[in-house]
Amino acid sequence: MFIRPKDYIGVDDKLFFAVVSEYQEEGRALTWLRYIKDEYGMHKIDTEQARKLVSELRPEFLFYSKYADSDLHGIPLESISRVYRPDQTVVRLLNMTGPDNKQRDAIKILKLLLDAGIQEQNIGITGSLMLDTHNENSDVDIVIYGRELFFKIKKHIKVFIETSQLGSLSDSSWQDAYQRRDCSLSFEEYKFHELRKFNKCMSGTSKVDISMIPEVYERYQENGPFKKHGQDKIAAIVTDDTYAFDFPARYFTDHKTISEVVSYTATYVGQARNGEKIEASGFIEQGGDGKKRLLVGTSREANNEYIRIFT
Repeated sequence: MFIRPKDYIGVDDKLFFAVVSEYQEEGRALTWLRYIKDEYGMHKIDTEQARKLVSELRPEFLFYSKYADSDLHGIPLESISRVYRPDQTVVRLLNMTGPDNKQRDAIKILKLLLDAGIQEQNIGITGSLMLDTHNENSDVDIVIYGRELFFKIKKHIKVFIETSQLGSLSDSSWQDAYQRRDCSLSFEEYKFHELRKFNKCMSGTSKVDISMIPEVYERYQENGPFKKHGQDKIAAIVTDDTYAFDFPARYFTDHKTISEVVSYTATYVGQARNGEKIEASGFIEQGGDGKKRLLVGTSREANNEYIRIFT
């Protein structure tokens, strides 16, 4: 079954899992529960709530991934009721006749990108808009398929902000984004790093987050399976930031034992550039070829795990 990160998997129209890897292990999709539907509607849940709910409702989905050396929600392919794809959400929005306010904000930035020459099939919208669970406080979560295209779009976003076709985030919007991230950086550190990325903006009254999934030919070939060897903190110089906005984000370093720092957590995507010195806290993992890396973000919140640059 073809699935990729930023897709969602629905089970029985009640449980909705975010796909965290294209890799399928033992006939299972590797995911994590993000939304649950009950008699009161759809609810977004955090990491610990997800762990508890799956244990209670579908314990057969609890899965230890040998590849990732991590506990995930492994959904047997035959248990999947539906795959939600971000690119299909774009088609639905652009053909909508009576969009609500949030959908209009999404359509606005989509049309700006299309008018700039970006092909519709290279853009997706994931998250609450894809699952139709959005409200007035929801973000517009855009996915770009292709690294080269993503960096081109970042330049467009910068121009759209400078020409007031899109807005920049206000202080209150940055505070809201910071609170949602619940990361292990101070607010000042978080905002400093984010302002350099040009992957966030305002479309109408909606905050837009733009992420990227590389094309198959652009992807870094990992050396898994991986084994964890405890938590650690390192300081190093970034020597290659080619994959800094990938999923996972990846930073090669000059550290004597840690060849790269990797993060699946959105907060640390695009966090550092070539030549910058970083401090990173996470879990040491060793790949099949014996090389070691530091994994930052063993949960969405990544408590006590971070990447920050020294200024």
